[in-house]
Amino acid sequence: MLSTNIKFGNFTDLLIGLTEKELRTRYKFTVLGFFWIALNPILQMLIIGFVFTFFIRNPIENYYYYLFIGLLVWNFFSLSLTRATQSIVWERTLIKKAAFPKVVIPLSIVLSNLFHLIIAMTIFAIPVSFLGTISFEGIIYIFLAFLLLLTFTIGASLLTSALNVRYRDINFFVQALIMIWFYATPIIYTLSMIPYKFYWLWRLNPMTSILQLLQHGFLNQPLPGIGMFTINLVIIAAVFTLGIIIFNKEGNNFDDWI
Repeated sequence: MLSTNIKFGNFTDLLIGLTEKELRTRYKFTVLGFFWIALNPILQMLIIGFVFTFFIRNPIENYYYYLFIGLLVWNFFSLSLTRATQSIVWERTLIKKAAFPKVVIPLSIVLSNLFHLIIAMTIFAIPVSFLGTISFEGIIYIFLAFLLLLTFTIGASLLTSALNVRYRDINFFVQALIMIWFYATPIIYTLSMIPYKFYWLWRLNPMTSILQLLQHGFLNQPLPGIGMFTINLVIIAAVFTLGIIIFNKEGNNFDDWI
């Protein structure tokens, strides 16, 4: 049963307000504003795609589209996790001033990034639709991938944001992990390029199945194997549950540690 730290029924307005604050703050004083939602991953796609096409022996069909999906998903996950990890410490003044469910702080960061991801994916779906690779079945897989991605991101964000209040090393650990994790996820390459003896490492990466579901939904790429998907599903559920438990446990001591 969830504690009052997670129940925010009467604090929906606060969650919405903090989410809007995140959206406004990110593009404050910028000229292009929300255009950066699509422009940033497009620039990444062009640079990374140009470089790695020289190293990929077997060309990936619709490679730039394939790469763009991965970058959108990774930008959402990495930005949400890194910002949420520090969020409780950042909002120490707000926490000391008012009593409210602290969970709305990391959640508002995840939701603001989710807003960006949905807009970018919607824009992305327009040119992809001309490829003829999106089907009704594919749309179901896309929604499933979004659900798993959101669940995993929320769980990981709650876990690291709670632990970072007491152990500030968590922030530096997450930043280092994100850099390594990017290359351990099939974003710039396909899973078929991984030597079989190392394949088990990718089975332990929940982002693998999430990306493969999206790649299948948009570009009709292969689905994740049932074994890998099951393992990733268990890990996602475990991280989500652990994140809630740790946040509930540590949340009672936030005032003492910040």
